[in-house]
Amino acid sequence: MTEPSDRTYVYTTYIRSTAEQVFRALTTPAFTMQYWGGSELTSDWQVGSRLEALHPDREDFVGEIVAVEPPHRLSYTFTGRAEEQRGRPPTLVEFTVEPFGDEAVRLRVVHTGFTPDEQGDQDMRDVGEGWPAILSALKTLLETDRPLASPGHFAPRDPARA
Repeated sequence: MTEPSDRTYVYTTYIRSTAEQVFRALTTPAFTMQYWGGSELTSDWQVGSRLEALHPDREDFVGEIVAVEPPHRLSYTFTGRAEEQRGRPPTLVEFTVEPFGDEAVRLRVVHTGFTPDEQGDQDMRDVGEGWPAILSALKTLLETDRPLASPGHFAPRDPARA
């Protein structure tokens, strides 16, 4: 697992769910569009494959799958399409899912690779707002079977449990 540093964002949450359900929610477009601001995360989820976040109203992020170890670990690179076209290096996201007692799991996201410049500082601020909203919405969806009614950029789309 990636170790935190001063250029690392770490977020941990606890979800009343199973590792299998959380991993499925992280990798299934019908789930992601309900908690990831309406974006469908699409990939074949094989190491080296492309990952795309698709949204009908905006450009979203792209990446490459780095590690897939269902149901406990998922990692991929993360960059905006415009940044990718400019050749800006991507950051790296790693999810770990571990049992937490008999009825819950610990979901941890470690986001690394922020550049030591003004853009890297802005990227860290952006993920500092984004990850809590996204993972809170994921937790709500898995625990209540309903998407979190989030505003604006974080709003879910077409809730249709897969």
